[in-house]
Amino acid sequence: MKADIRVIVKGVQQYADYIDEIVTNAIGKYSIVNGLHIVEYRELCKGGHIIENKLVISNKSVCLYRSGSLFSEMSFIEGECTESDYINTDGELNVKIKTLFYHPTIGDNNIHIELNYDLFINNQFLSNNSLTIFINEMAL
Repeated sequence: MKADIRVIVKGVQQYADYIDEIVTNAIGKYSIVNGLHIVEYRELCKGGHIIENKLVISNKSVCLYRSGSLFSEMSFIEGECTESDYINTDGELNVKIKTLFYHPTIGDNNIHIELNYDLFINNQFLSNNSLTIFINEMAL
């Protein structure tokens, strides 16, 4: 895959009483380091804040590192529960992620990831979530 890519992330959070959907469409950079697929892109958030995102993708897991007006490290490994802190201007939250499903499809010109996970904040179940990530070479 070429260095310049398009990244589309569709996130769906299913709460007890409603569903929230967020779609991010960004241009980013792709590289391979020690057999891991690295994807870096910027996300424009409400209020004009910019979040720097870095995905580290393998056949067994994907890790999402976010920095800027917030900081988080989220690891998705099928069948496992991972823990991290989510830090923003309002403070710090303990986050646990129980990955129920992780399926990457890694091709020569694109990567497609589907995952489903339960999200816990301060040890309380918050929502069931799905992420679909499309990474494609930019057309010339």
